[in-house]
Amino acid sequence: MNRKSQIRDLLLKPEKPNLPSTPDTSNDSGHYERTRSGAVNTMADTLQRLSADAEVGRELREQINSGATVVELDPELVEPSFVTDRILLPGDDQTFRDLVNSIETHGQQVPVLVRPHPDIAGRYQIAYGHRRLRVAKLLGKKIRAVVRVMESKEVVIAQGTENSERRDLSFIERALFARNLETAGFSRDTIMAALSVGSPEVTRLLAVAGAIAERVVYAIGPAPKAGRLRWMALARMLEKQEYVPIIERLLEDPLYQKGDTDARFARLYNALSAKEASKRGGDIWCNPRGEPVVRIERIKTKTRLIIDERLAPQFGAFLTQNLDALYATFTTPDRGEIA
Repeated sequence: MNRKSQIRDLLLKPEKPNLPSTPDTSNDSGHYERTRSGAVNTMADTLQRLSADAEVGRELREQINSGATVVELDPELVEPSFVTDRILLPGDDQTFRDLVNSIETHGQQVPVLVRPHPDIAGRYQIAYGHRRLRVAKLLGKKIRAVVRVMESKEVVIAQGTENSERRDLSFIERALFARNLETAGFSRDTIMAALSVGSPEVTRLLAVAGAIAERVVYAIGPAPKAGRLRWMALARMLEKQEYVPIIERLLEDPLYQKGDTDARFARLYNALSAKEASKRGGDIWCNPRGEPVVRIERIKTKTRLIIDERLAPQFGAFLTQNLDALYATFTTPDRGEIA
């Protein structure tokens, strides 16, 4: 099976959840839906339990900050968490390079949280601090860690709470984390506590994670600037099989992976958005980065070009200044050979 066929198989997922056509912004402040209509007592119990679960993560963080015993471990003895919560970028990512430089210069200021490995004697499993662990391995340094005996539920809640407080997980990373927690068999209540969000937001996260093939997500990366609304819109567009050839071409393009993660998201999003716009009438011309620079509208005997100067400043002025040369090229006999 060739590479394109493999990509096609990965893109065409057999079953996909229905995505909300209009994003529901209710309950984003942390309020949770009732588990049964009219069951006020049940809802109160659920809220109390979620609050207690989230408090577990906060208490662990406070213990570290208040001077809990920190030990130095061989990083090779520390296993990653059993639930992935972030998309690790290549080592040349600027944020990761900054972290490497900081730890190399000033040392590891914030310890990671680990537990004794539940299955392998003499080893540990990390709850959070994966990037710091990665840096320690790269630099050949010991990893400073707080060791605490924890159940699996405590691990994922501490993992999620630390990420929520630092606010450094992108929307798609949170979506993958929610999906991984669900796949691991954790309840909806635990997922809400780990992510510090309500049930509607968990539903959105799981819908997006289920609608976008993992191959595409990892090709794009975390794209922190994309935000929830654009990821949801991209997920809806990716459900359309007619766009598979566009996606294939981008993923096969050697230049695609050279952009940073936000640029990769923008290129795919803009390419599919341009296709959507052309279906509604008119065409879109995209620059080599996949940005929709020119909208082309044809009305009877007229053609109108609408240039987005935010994406290509002064491009409109350049076109108007070169109309004579363009027209001369158009009227030459061999114009059809011009690329």
